[in-house]
Amino acid sequence: MTNTSESRDEYVTIIAPTANEAMAQFKARGLDVQGYAIAGRIGRHQFTLVGGEDAQELFSGAGMIAATFARKIPG
Repeated sequence: MTNTSESRDEYVTIIAPTANEAMAQFKARGLDVQGYAIAGRIGRHQFTLVGGEDAQELFSGAGMIAATFARKIPG
């Protein structure tokens, strides 16, 4: 059994207009070969970037597909 203190999760989130484009980018970047796997459901999100008291709607407030992938890495 692996001790959780010996590894940590590393995440990559791809944001794209469609799920097909997000998955194509996953393959194009070779994330599967690097040990990444889908971490949850792929779905449409609206994004807001917050810094201090400022908030900015990203992508003009349009919903984009977000796909998050994870892998375990040492330490």
